[in-house]
Amino acid sequence: MATTLIFGLCFSIPIVLLGICFTCPLLHLLQVPTEVMEMTTIYLRIIFLGTPFTYFYNALASALKSIGDSKTPLKFLMISSLLNGVLDIIFIGFLGFGIVCSAMTTVIAEAISAVLSIAYIYKKVPTLRLNRKEWYVDKTLLKKTLQYGSITALQQACQPIGKLMIQGSINTLGVNTIAAYNAVTRMDDFVFTPEQSIAHGITTFVAQNRGAKKEKRIGEGFRHGLKLEFFYWIFICSFTLLLHKPIIGLFVSNKNGETMIKIGSQYLITMAFFYLFPAFTNGIQGFFRGMGNMRVTLLCTFIQTSLRVIFTFLLVPRMGIYGVCFACAIGWSAMLFYEVPYYFYSMRKRQN
Repeated sequence: MATTLIFGLCFSIPIVLLGICFTCPLLHLLQVPTEVMEMTTIYLRIIFLGTPFTYFYNALASALKSIGDSKTPLKFLMISSLLNGVLDIIFIGFLGFGIVCSAMTTVIAEAISAVLSIAYIYKKVPTLRLNRKEWYVDKTLLKKTLQYGSITALQQACQPIGKLMIQGSINTLGVNTIAAYNAVTRMDDFVFTPEQSIAHGITTFVAQNRGAKKEKRIGEGFRHGLKLEFFYWIFICSFTLLLHKPIIGLFVSNKNGETMIKIGSQYLITMAFFYLFPAFTNGIQGFFRGMGNMRVTLLCTFIQTSLRVIFTFLLVPRMGIYGVCFACAIGWSAMLFYEVPYYFYSMRKRQN
């Protein structure tokens, strides 16, 4: 715990400084329109300040999950998310403070989730509680952590880098399209979170039973996890198809609202069916993580992200943000074409 937290703090501070210094070049690289450049710069710099809080929460949440407590981190995340939403409604919706306030409320919510995790551990979880003598970096443990974490970090970096490149393509289409795309991607993030959470559950279950040498339970748990992913997709697909216009309407507050609703609705209607693909890719990725096969998860993520970015640049100039749907579907499909055969190959090899 001490090694992870100290290293994370030392790593986060340079990230904050680099992020603040290179905000403008990054936004120019992404072709952010001039009319929103100033407010975007301020927003992003404030968001960078929340990096250490985000790291601390994730590290502490992982520690709690590792000892079997997955509910408490979820509760703290819900509290911070609700607080973020309430503060935005009050300060932006009613008081009209603008985008700077939105960034500040996000950082505040991140800080609260980290503080709640620290307070809970020191009060309720003596196993993870650190005393003064334990606050040092163990080089052997750090090396081992980085060996496992570096591959995961590369995998997780693929997705946001891909998103940045896609955003750069979208930014050439004008402010209205940018606004519509940002609205529908909020829905995407909402949809993907439960899929990823089920996948994390698969990872934990598979890893625990792998460690306990209970091979039969590994396959059973994985199959049940995929069933959960499938039933969740049925729910979210139906929900999106029924409420696509009201969902986009939540983000509309200007005279160009009808244009945004039309663009966003077309995207969500199509993507509702495609949400099945990440449900299965997340589940299979969770299985491979639980088996300790991180190289496969990295390769699959790289394949998916690369194809998604390539086809976005090919389709968006012709189809607008509607093309992003098909670019995503192509990337997820390619990922499944690799993952599924490899799963059966690895299981046969393990049985032999």
